[in-house]
Parts: sequence; C-alpha cells; structure tokens
Amino acid sequence: MKKVLLAACMAVMSAGTLLAQDVEGSSDHPLIGRFEGAAITAYERRDFDEYLFPVAELRSAGDDSFQPIEGAKTSIAYILPSAASLVEVERNYEMALGEAGFETVFQCADGTCGGTALAYEIEQFPLPRMIVDPFNYRYLGVKQTGETGEVYAAILFSVDNDDRVRVQVTVVETDEIAFKMVDAAAMEADVLETGRVALYGIQFDTDEATIRPDSADTLAEMAAFLSANPDLAVVIVGHTDNQGSMEYNLGLSNRRAEAVRNALVSDYGISADRMSHAGAGFLAPVATNTTAAGRALNRRVEIIAR
Repeated sequence: MKKVLLAACMAVMSAGTLLAQDVEGSSDHPLIGRFEGAAITAYERRDFDEYLFPVAELRSAGDDSFQPIEGAKTSIAYILPSAASLVEVERNYEMALGEAGFETVFQCADGTCGGTALAYEIEQFPLPRMIVDPFNYRYLGVKQTGETGEVYAAILFSVDNDDRVRVQVTVVETDEIAFKMVDAAAMEADVLETGRVALYGIQFDTDEATIRPDSADTLAEMAAFLSANPDLAVVIVGHTDNQGSMEYNLGLSNRRAEAVRNALVSDYGISADRMSHAGAGFLAPVATNTTAAGRALNRRVEIIAR
C-alpha cells in the first residue's frame, strides 16, 4: 500500500515529484503530509480563525456535533492518482496519523456521519477546488496534544465524477502567542540599540500583499517613529515562514514590504526617498517553523536602519 507522506518521509522525495502540479504558494502541513502522488488544488492559511470541528454524527442543525476550535488554521485540498481508492487513502491517513501521535476523535462514513447532512455542513473549498459526493464520502477527525497546545485535524475524503479521490485537510493549532502593540517610542529604542525592530501588527490577506485594515494602528506608530526621526533612512523588510517554495516566499515578502512602504508614503506622508524595501522570505527565521507559534514569530515586518 502507498503511504501518506509525513514531513520526515517527504525529505527523500524529489520536489518535482511532489510539487509539480500544486497551486502556487501551497505546501503540505508539516504534521500531516500527503498521499503519494497527490497534487494540491486549493490552499489557505490564517494566523487565527475559528473552525467548527465535527466530533459526532450530525443529526440536526444546531446540535452539538461540531466543536468550535480557535487557532492557526491551514486548509489544503488534494486530488489523488486515479488508481487510488477511497478506502486505501483513508486507511493510509489513519496509519500515518496514528504513528505521528494523533488520536481519533470521530470517524465516520456516509450514513454514520449523519447522511448527506455532514457533507453539506462541514467547511470545505468550493467547486471545483474540492468536490464532495454527499453519498460517497468519509471523515476522520484527530487530535494531537503537545507541550504548547493541541492540534486538531479534520480530513474529508470523497470522489469526483472521474472516480478520483479528493481529500481536504483542515488543521487547527491552538498554540497561543500574544503580540503586544509596539509604539513609536519602543520602535525608536529598539532601532537605536540593535539597528532593527520586528513588528507583528501588520496583517495581510492570505498569500497576498494586501494590508488588512486592522494594521492601521501599527502603521500609524511606524509613521510617528519615522516622523520623529527625520534624518533616519530605513529598509522595510518582509519575512515569511517556510510554507511554500523559496522563490514564492521571497517574492511574497518583497511585495508585502513594498506595500508597507507605499502605505507609509501615501497615507502618512513619509518621504519615499527615506525608505527602501526588500523581502527575505524564510531566510532569516527567529524561531522554529515546526510549530504554529514559531511560524507566527517568523511572519513579520522589520524596520532596519540604513
């Protein structure tokens, strides 16, 4: 039988074999992996979100079949080789997750899930990125408990009209990390002492360089710091975690740094001549990328004095 490829196993496979058909900017979750030969059709990662985790057969709307989980959420949809069967794929995920220390919370197939109800109610990517046959699907919900928190994985298996297995993996990591607001005075102190300051209050849309509205307070403090130090020239540097290829992350981090620079110019009147921008991708981590907390620390914007 083909096995689900966990992170340790993927290291021995060629990148071309695993990633040639994946959507841009996607990657396997480091704790879950993929079935051999699968390709990613959809990918989304959010630093913090809520997910309704199925824990029991769905009997009626509003019952206690779903447990709300909050944390770093990663959703990945796969299309598998035509030779794979639904049962084979599910069993491989079961074995691989068991070996990785996950315990089963709830597992079902078709009628034992609550019939078509669960297939319609469980969160999934829209067509054609994920396809679920409500009369032929399986679900596996697992949990892993570690030192920094719990990891929940909800895995939905089904087939499309070409009899190819489709899988959606949704992982929620409940590691909590609190980022305090860094004001202009703190930025100045860090830059004077170390030549740089790391900022976590700039938020972007997933896999985009679009700055979210909740970044306004941090942008305002950046502008106040630069206005109070008119002779200071800086580089705005974007950083990512290691999810996705090096080339993709270098490009994404550069575009995000440029977006921050442009916002400081257009919205706060900071001179463009004082600011350059660059993207470091995942080449300058400040923490491990094997946990949600570590990846959150690595996703940042830095101001570096020139």
